[in-house]
Amino acid sequence: MAIVSSHLLSSTDGSHASGVKVIINQINKNGSRRKMFQSKTDKNGRIYKQFSLTKKDTSLKYEIIFNLQNYYKKKTNVTEIVIKFNMKNPKKKYHIPVIIAPNGYSVWWSK
Repeated sequence: MAIVSSHLLSSTDGSHASGVKVIINQINKNGSRRKMFQSKTDKNGRIYKQFSLTKKDTSLKYEIIFNLQNYYKKKTNVTEIVIKFNMKNPKKKYHIPVIIAPNGYSVWWSK
């Protein structure tokens, strides 16, 4: 099983960003999207989802979308973060940590 996980931290106060809506889409070669997962980050700002991927699935692209519009109560410039990635290995863990702020974000790949 492939695993996609993420951890959102708020840079404003170092807290875990809980209750953030997260969607993972598969992007087909023609650009159409298929929703594979939708949830909210838990109290620790995390999501964790296992996927059974076929050989065809590993040749496609994916995106994870973090909807920040309701997380920051005051006006924010960053309302949504979209990160596109590949899952070429159907047995690998793909961890995407993100530090968020009202006016920006930082993301990196974790092994």
